[in-house]
Amino acid sequence: MNNIEDLKRQILEFHPEITAKNINLDVSFNQEVQKYEVRLNKDGKEFGAFLEKQDADDCLAGKKCLSLAVLVAQLLAELENLLSPRRPG
Repeated sequence: MNNIEDLKRQILEFHPEITAKNINLDVSFNQEVQKYEVRLNKDGKEFGAFLEKQDADDCLAGKKCLSLAVLVAQLLAELENLLSPRRPG
């Protein structure tokens, strides 16, 4: 089992808009802090955050995925906000 690839699949299952909007998804495991790092980027703009290993493990085991879903939703919102043109006033 490749946790990183499984985690990416799970994220894309919860958030199909990542693929639909051509947003790049990168997941890695940071040995130093023992957490997964989830990064979204598009058009040179990037947002990332850490996901606790236990939260990722629980999600992959089919127990609960709330932390993962919320984390990615927040990253998507931040990225969309950064990419959308600002309106004056």
